[in-house]
Amino acid sequence: MFVSLFWSFALFADLKREERPRLVMAIFMLFSAILYLGHAVYFSRSYEMYTLMDPLYTFASLSVFPLFYIYVWILTNKSGFKKYHLLHFTPALFFSSVTIVLFSLLTREELNAYIHITVYKEKADFLFSPAARVQMFLYTMARVVFAVQIVIFVCLSWRMISSYDKKIKDFYASTEERTLTWARNMVIAMVIAALFSLLVNSIGKAFFVEDYNFLIIPSLIFSIVLFSIGLLSFKQYYYITHYETDILKERSISSNHNTIEATREKLKKELIILLEEGEIFRKTDLRITDISSELKTNRSYISGIINTEFNSTFSDLINKYRVEYSKNLLLDSRSFILEYISEESGFASINSFLRAFKKITGTTPGNFRKQNKKESLLN
Repeated sequence: MFVSLFWSFALFADLKREERPRLVMAIFMLFSAILYLGHAVYFSRSYEMYTLMDPLYTFASLSVFPLFYIYVWILTNKSGFKKYHLLHFTPALFFSSVTIVLFSLLTREELNAYIHITVYKEKADFLFSPAARVQMFLYTMARVVFAVQIVIFVCLSWRMISSYDKKIKDFYASTEERTLTWARNMVIAMVIAALFSLLVNSIGKAFFVEDYNFLIIPSLIFSIVLFSIGLLSFKQYYYITHYETDILKERSISSNHNTIEATREKLKKELIILLEEGEIFRKTDLRITDISSELKTNRSYISGIINTEFNSTFSDLINKYRVEYSKNLLLDSRSFILEYISEESGFASINSFLRAFKKITGTTPGNFRKQNKKESLLN
C-alpha cells in the first residue's frame, strides 16, 4: 500500500502538462494503494470498516488492469485517450454499485453474517435472504471477471507494445531509450503479481488471518513488483508523441528533396555503399531519415528495402555493421578498451554494445578477443 502511494505521489509531483502516460500511471498507483488499503482493513479484522471499504476495494481491483491497458495505449498510440476507454471500467462500476445497493438492503445482523461467513470463511449457520445470496454470487463473479481481465488486457497490451517496438526498430538505429522493452517487463511483472494474487485468492485471505507470519511472502512479492513498475514508469520519458514528432520532421525534410524514383536495386546498392564505404552506421544517434536524406529518397523506400531485401529491421541491420566494425577493433594489436570500441562503432552505450554483440555473435567481446588471439598464436 505504501509503495503504491509513494509512486503515486512521486508521479503526480513530477507530472508535466503533456505527459498523459505518467498521469494514468499515477492514477494506477493510487488505485493500487486503495486496493491494498482494502487488504489492510481486512487483516485488521475491523468488520464494520470492511463493509464500508468493500465496494471501494471491488472498484479498485477491477480498475487496475484497465488502467494499465490505457497507460500502454497512450504510450503507443498517437490518438491518445479515447472516450470509449471508459467502458473498460463498466465491470468495476457495476459490481461496486450493486454491492452498495445490496449492502443497504441487508440487516445489520445479516451483513455481519455475510462478512464472517463469505469473506472471512468462518463456519456458521445462517439463513440468508435472496439479496444476500445475490451478493454472495457477485462476490465470486467479481473475482472471475478479474481473472478474465488479466488475460484480455495483458494480451492487448503485449500486442501494442510489440507493434510499437517494430516501428521504433524500423526508424532508429539506437533504440535503447526508445523501445518499450521495459514496458514488456512491466507487463510480465503485472502477470506475476496477478497470478500470485489469484493463487492467494484461491487459497483465501482467511488462510493468512490464522497466522500473519505467512503475509510476509505475498507482501514482499507485491511490494517488489509494484516498486519495479513504479520505477520503470518514472524513468520513462519517450512516448509515441516523440516518434510522431520525428516522423513530421522527416516529412518536412523529404519534401525539400526532389525525390528520385530510383529502382529498388539501385537504392539497395547505394545503401550498401553508404554503409560499407561511408560507414554511416558509426553515427551514434542514426535514424532512417538520415539515410533517406543522404540517398535523396523517402523513409518508406529505405524501410521497405531493409525489410524485404535484407530481411531485417533498420536497428538490427545497423547493429550488424557496428558489430562487424567492432570486431576489427577488438583484434587490433593496440588492444583498445571496450568503451572506446563501443563509441567508435557507433553504439550509444557500452551496455547496448555488449547486448548487440552477444545477440549477433553468441559470445561476448572479451571472449571473442581471447579466442581469436589463441587461434592466431596456434597458427
